[in-house]
Amino acid sequence: MVSAAVTVVAHAASLTAARGTSCPRVSATVPGVTHAANSEAAGSGRSQMLSVAVKEVASKGICYLHVGSKRCKVKGCEKRAKSNALCCGHGGGTRCKCDGCKRQVASKGLCCSHGGGARCKVKGCVRQVASTGLCCGHGGGARCKFDACVRQVASTGLCYLHGGSKRCKVKGCEMRAKSNGHCWGHGSGTRCKFDGCERQVLSKGICYGPGGDARCQLRGCG
Repeated sequence: MVSAAVTVVAHAASLTAARGTSCPRVSATVPGVTHAANSEAAGSGRSQMLSVAVKEVASKGICYLHVGSKRCKVKGCEKRAKSNALCCGHGGGTRCKCDGCKRQVASKGLCCSHGGGARCKVKGCVRQVASTGLCCGHGGGARCKFDACVRQVASTGLCYLHGGSKRCKVKGCEMRAKSNGHCWGHGSGTRCKFDGCERQVLSKGICYGPGGDARCQLRGCG
């Protein structure tokens, strides 16, 4: 398994070298794979490094950002296709089996909100695992490479404040684009199903106003 991962990454490196470009998704994984291959004491860390290395190279020795996987067929969408040539946001992938839920399955036929996916190993935490058995709030996931920034990476090794995600295409808006190139305030996302309501859906097709979110258990608390 080690040699296979090394071969995949080495092949990807040769392809990027031939193009005259250096992809951080390849170079970042080479040291981890080499260390795992040479260290018998790596243990679970070895399998983790290999998992990262194999995932980074999507297909043909190229990461998904360099067209190593198929794109969503919806015009203008740059996300990876999951199934039926569509990304998750446009209907690709498998949906949660809970009635009325349109989120993507994480595991066991359920989305993260309905119990799918692994949970953080910190006692009492129910957030989804990002990496190393921890959620983002407890140290899981990659951190922004900008000096002294501890925010989670959005893309390209940067958090959203340091340019790691797209901005709303409305002139002058600095909010993150969620869908269709717009932020929530400028029309992205799904709207509440109540007539005349323009708030964003929180759950069950309803915004927080008419009861779409979870309420406090204490009697009399609205």
